[in-house]
Amino acid sequence: MNILQQMSEQMWANFTKNGEKVLYQDLAFDDWIENTMAAGRKLCLNLIRVFLEEADRQFKESEIRKDKFAIKAIRETTKSTLYGDLTVKRTYYQNKETRAYFFLLDKVLGWQKYSRMTLGVKAQTLENVAGHTYQEALTMIPHLGIHSKTAVMNIVHREGQQLPNEPSVTEKPAPKPIQTLFIEADEDHVAYQDSTNRFMKLVYVHEGYDVTDPRHPLIKAHYFTGNYPGKDNEELWTEVLDYIETNYRPEKVYLSGDGAQWIKHGADFIPHCTFILDRFHLRKYCKKASVGIAGLDRTLYHWALAGQTNFIQDYFRVRFSDPTVTVSQCHSLKQAAKYLTNNAAAICDNRLEDYHGCSAEGHISHYLSRRLSSRPQGWSLVGAQSVARTRIFQLNGGNITNFLQAEQLKALKQEKISQFDRRLNVRKNIKNKYYEQAQAAFSGHLRGHRSLWQHGLQVGW
Repeated sequence: MNILQQMSEQMWANFTKNGEKVLYQDLAFDDWIENTMAAGRKLCLNLIRVFLEEADRQFKESEIRKDKFAIKAIRETTKSTLYGDLTVKRTYYQNKETRAYFFLLDKVLGWQKYSRMTLGVKAQTLENVAGHTYQEALTMIPHLGIHSKTAVMNIVHREGQQLPNEPSVTEKPAPKPIQTLFIEADEDHVAYQDSTNRFMKLVYVHEGYDVTDPRHPLIKAHYFTGNYPGKDNEELWTEVLDYIETNYRPEKVYLSGDGAQWIKHGADFIPHCTFILDRFHLRKYCKKASVGIAGLDRTLYHWALAGQTNFIQDYFRVRFSDPTVTVSQCHSLKQAAKYLTNNAAAICDNRLEDYHGCSAEGHISHYLSRRLSSRPQGWSLVGAQSVARTRIFQLNGGNITNFLQAEQLKALKQEKISQFDRRLNVRKNIKNKYYEQAQAAFSGHLRGHRSLWQHGLQVGW
């Protein structure tokens, strides 16, 4: 208690001294508040340090410790918290039975080996990285004692990679009957450090658009993202299907996108699903088809929506036979003709009464491109996916701190189970060892062999 009293008295003395300076206009009011807050943080960290060291001391002097654990050393560690660095001295113990070494405080508090950050700092860093650069993520935590961008990268690669597309829910609701469910999909082109571009895919499921709101927000949207290499992406669509079957019982499902093979595969994978080509890419290819003729893209657009495939085919027939069409224009015409022809049915389905449209391009720009590709950056595979998952995890309503704490508890339970299994195996091996030795001695006795002590009895020791 003397230490606590001394710290409190010192803080009060500094507080009143600075307060008098403010009254005499020798110190600014805002500086007084900042000094007081800094002193308060320092006092709180000292209180935590004293409490933890006292708990460690009491365990060290307990009879349980003296009976089962030996003291090997007293070591100091520094952990960076959201309110400053915390330096604590704790005792290094050895289990007399298993010979294992451990810090009691580290186990009780869940401190990870060789990590200078607490889980709260890691969670806050991940939240900052979702919208800012690694360096900015550090500066946004004002009292953090770590200033290395490599430390942020390690957090992103380790903790960020664990984040799922769906936050853990303790109680899952019964599947909701719904007439029409909507899925929209697109990809962002992300530049990587090996000078290649790869897709970062985004899929989201929702119940439609809220037309009563001028912004037309999505109703109960849920998002999925990741690298998912390949054309089929069965892993991605399995996650989407699991989410749908857990939460909905839809009569119809509309899947919208740009017509990429991996998106069309989703329509085949999900039951009662119809693929519809989004109008953004329809306009894009109508402009490409009208190359060299200004204003014709609108006509082609309306023909495609109305299902006038004959008009479109006649148009391309005339353009391809036109001798004034250049080589580059001919190439654009071939791309547009192939795209509009292969997706003719999916284009016509835009006229369905219960279909609301597609906003995948806007979602890609806002949720992925804004952080991953709108600035000249080179990502690693793990880093890009971790940042994308972090953004989507927050968007789905997940709490990063709660998730990391839950994962830490799982790891601790798994470690205890592994230790228990190892102890069982050791005892089993010891038991088998002596059992095998006894069996060997007994069988030797049956064969007439005598050990040294048996021979001694016979010769009269």
